[in-house]
Amino acid sequence: DRAYVDDLEITGMLHGAVVLSPHARARVVRIDTSEAERLPGVAAVATARDVPGNRWVGLLYDDWPILVAEGEEVRCVGDILAAVAAADEHTAREAAALVKVEYEVLAPVLDPFEAMQPGSSQVNPRHENVLSHTVVSRGHAEAALAASAHVVSGTWQTQRIEHLYLEPESALVEPLPDGRLKLYTQGQGIFDDRRQVASVLGVDTDRVLAELVPNGGAFGGKEDMSIQAQTALLAHLTGRPVKLTLDREESIRIHPKRHPIQMQYTVGCDEEGRLTAVAADMVGDTGAYASVGSKVLERAAGHSCGPYRVPNVHVEARAVHT
Repeated sequence: DRAYVDDLEITGMLHGAVVLSPHARARVVRIDTSEAERLPGVAAVATARDVPGNRWVGLLYDDWPILVAEGEEVRCVGDILAAVAAADEHTAREAAALVKVEYEVLAPVLDPFEAMQPGSSQVNPRHENVLSHTVVSRGHAEAALAASAHVVSGTWQTQRIEHLYLEPESALVEPLPDGRLKLYTQGQGIFDDRRQVASVLGVDTDRVLAELVPNGGAFGGKEDMSIQAQTALLAHLTGRPVKLTLDREESIRIHPKRHPIQMQYTVGCDEEGRLTAVAADMVGDTGAYASVGSKVLERAAGHSCGPYRVPNVHVEARAVHT
């Protein structure tokens, strides 16, 4: 049997914890780490100002800050304001609770249809609220529907799906004698993890070694970075191995979910029941960050007719930020 990340132990290892935003949207006025830093057993408290490289990460777009800075907005209750390394997990979590953050609470954009309206607040500074717009068109759907013997229409809504894997996100980073960092990760793409961690630290990718560790399930929920970069930053700042493991609530707050999609369909057929046309409009909620939302909605459009041969198709699919 192989151990999960949270089962791994290295001599001299510190334990990490993170400070999450309690607000879906707010401007960060001030982050005060002084009380946390004075707690006995605390080795480091990291904020945005401690990031030596690129603070923004992402699978397709660098649009997700690993630590939100003063003056910026938090965009979801999974955004991280500070990360702590301490002698043990209890002390790390106690110190994280001592970090004081002053917020100016703002009205969040919670609905993708609201987000698409003119004048709606821009959720992510690096994208318009409509992240992607996919169109699949073949033949003449409108004319074919008008000529169809039978036409039906309906609207369907899928739900946001939590992956709920056995082991919540966990990362361990060990400084090596030659100055490189060894990342033990449960990420679904260790080369993506390696690339993004190196970018955050401002080093070449060959300065980061990444090893995939069994992760107790993922199902798409561990494609994106979770706490690998924050753990690596703490190891970089302290020069010691650091392990950071989320609890279940933190895990659910931080990682992206399978996208809820509203689908409006109009389908036509001839007298024998053979499909003649499909017209569909899909809107998927990709949350505050892109993740792979554009690809998910592109795939939804591509699969919109299932396994059936349909000569006339017009499908539009949008991934929208909230």
